[in-house]
Amino acid sequence: MNNSSNLKSLFQINPNITFLNHGSYGACPKPVFKNYQKWQLELEQNPVQFMSTDVYNELERSREALGEYINCSNDDIVYFPNPTHAVASIIDNININEDEDVLSTDLEYGSCDRMWFYHSKKYKYNYRRVNINIPIIDKASFLENFWNEASNKTRYIFVSHITSGTGMVLPVKEIIAEAKKRNIKTIIDGAHVPGQLSLNLRDLDADYYVGACHKWLCAPKGSSFLYVNKELQFDMEPYLKSWGWGEDYIEFENSTQKKSPSRFQNIYQWQGTRDMSAFLAVPSAIKFHKDYKWIDVVDRCNSLVISARDAISDFTGLPKICPDDFLSQMATILIPYNNHNELKKILYNDYRIEIPTYTKDNYVALRLSIQGYNNQEDVNRLITSLKAFL
Repeated sequence: MNNSSNLKSLFQINPNITFLNHGSYGACPKPVFKNYQKWQLELEQNPVQFMSTDVYNELERSREALGEYINCSNDDIVYFPNPTHAVASIIDNININEDEDVLSTDLEYGSCDRMWFYHSKKYKYNYRRVNINIPIIDKASFLENFWNEASNKTRYIFVSHITSGTGMVLPVKEIIAEAKKRNIKTIIDGAHVPGQLSLNLRDLDADYYVGACHKWLCAPKGSSFLYVNKELQFDMEPYLKSWGWGEDYIEFENSTQKKSPSRFQNIYQWQGTRDMSAFLAVPSAIKFHKDYKWIDVVDRCNSLVISARDAISDFTGLPKICPDDFLSQMATILIPYNNHNELKKILYNDYRIEIPTYTKDNYVALRLSIQGYNNQEDVNRLITSLKAFL
């Protein structure tokens, strides 16, 4: 039931393109997209009833499904349109003094990296980006490299669970455990994790965790979440103080907005008029994964990623940037080409392959993403195309 030929027919991706870039925006399966449109239709058929009552009940139902999937209380997660938006809410609410440190890496996603950089300049703290030694030898060497840059000034750690640019799975569980020993708060960017790795937030025990549902979980675009440890929720304030703000505001009881027992939900779930259908379709994405035994799908995809990286590295002669156990469904592979923009154009225009390319430290690389709809034929087409013009 979960072989790639069956799954390929369930997605709406252009069959004339070899799509090896699921990591950028994901792709929504047909049954999940149908559920998404159902919610949009219900909204349009009775917008007042839906926005004043129904949406709150359905948001709670959706959070319950997501909370069970990532193993946390549904009251500890709120929906956001994207991970960058959620990280921004954390940054706006951190308590850090001048000359104290936020410790991160040079592997972080660009938009989040920029936010931290400019926020640190404004509030005069240090945003320290650890230069990670590439290639990574193993987990122990990575952790030693990272913690060498920590100090008694370090108050927060911001790291990706899976890095966007390299596709590497970082040892965040070990980072979080060590941070607790040092009384450092942890902020984890898990944009690529739900649907790609098994996520247990109770076991992980991060202080803040951000994840996307529209990437590897395959929910509709614009569905992500923010988890905040219950002890830290009272310190959170949304940028927009809307109807859920201020539990003691007497007129709130006379408004049409439904009040939740959770302050965290009250202040975040209503941020003005917007279509929340993508949030409400998350349970259908979770069901899709269960129906198609996604654990097996991920294993198959991981095998394709590793074999593809082996084959490409063998003929280019360039080193691998990390061990196999740092990979799940993505891998960044060095390519002997001097212009990454030109490389991307050639692959797309001449070979109809959609795949991102990068440049860093005088190296050019491509990032391979393998999702359930991909197969060995897709990988072979990439390898054959690279050999044809390199």
